[in-house]
Amino acid sequence: MTLQTLLDRAAITQVVQDWGLARDAGRWEQLRSFYTADAVMYTTWFVGPAQEFVDRSTEAAKRGAKAQHFIGAATLDIQGDKALAETRMILLARGMVHGVEVDVTCYGRFFDQFVRQGDAWRIQQRVPIYEKDRMDVLDPATQLTLDPAVLARNPEGYRHLAYMQSQGGATITEGLPTPNSEVLTRLYAQGRTWLNT
Repeated sequence: MTLQTLLDRAAITQVVQDWGLARDAGRWEQLRSFYTADAVMYTTWFVGPAQEFVDRSTEAAKRGAKAQHFIGAATLDIQGDKALAETRMILLARGMVHGVEVDVTCYGRFFDQFVRQGDAWRIQQRVPIYEKDRMDVLDPATQLTLDPAVLARNPEGYRHLAYMQSQGGATITEGLPTPNSEVLTRLYAQGRTWLNT
């Protein structure tokens, strides 16, 4: 590896790591700086311009939304001024389901398209890949029964997260990538084509 490649890898990894803390700690202007002006963000509750994602995250935080992102190791593929980054992550979210306070834990990966702009690397597109999730009641003495039909509306990778978010009024994004899905195959192919053109 050249020195420039090592520097690029370090810069991209820092953005990936800092994104989680900026998002969870409410450092909104720092979070904005990690995206290109035309960046697109995908989540279970939003698909659209990354700047709007930051605005809506800001408003949700003011209303008391609670979420944490644990960011793991990243695999990078850099080609000139473009890069693909795939990073392990765990999302912890707290909310209410049928009047019961719950924690949802969701395991997955971020699949990012990065571009170099000047001397900085920024996210142009971020798509989470949802692997599996679970829901736990905070009070173990409390009984919670989920509606099986509602739970089955979404793939196994994020069905509990979607259940809780829909209870809070969110419109859930359909067709997000999960392991071994056609959506994931298309995402990887699209990313590879983008990187090499």
